[in-house]
Amino acid sequence: MADRIEREIEEILAKLDQDGPLAPEKKPVSIMSARTRKKTTPPRVQRLRPNPLANINPTMFLFLGAVLVVGGLILSNVWAPLIWVSFAGVVIFLGAFVSSFFRGPRPPSRPRGVYWRDRYIEYEPASPGIWDRLRRWFRR
Repeated sequence: MADRIEREIEEILAKLDQDGPLAPEKKPVSIMSARTRKKTTPPRVQRLRPNPLANINPTMFLFLGAVLVVGGLILSNVWAPLIWVSFAGVVIFLGAFVSSFFRGPRPPSRPRGVYWRDRYIEYEPASPGIWDRLRRWFRR
């Protein structure tokens, strides 16, 4: 075991010796020249903004629907046509409830495994899909 590691280290050192002096792009750069170069480069024209719709999930729509239902019912006492806000809240609430069942898999909150020697090793088995759960439920 130690001989193999020693041979690998010797091979790596031999390769480093063959490369010779540093290539021109690998030579160190002085701090002053890097600062002046940074000052002369123009700033980026447009920066990418994060998508604000990426964080929307069915939970937010459930809460929005509930708030609209309650707010519409309270405000309909002031002005009767605002009862339609309450109906819109019911539709949004039901739509979010149904969409929560058909939503894709959520990203795991913690890593389920690691890469070790170019192989992915999972700590725990993957959760069964919806069809497997239904099949298991009907077998009971």
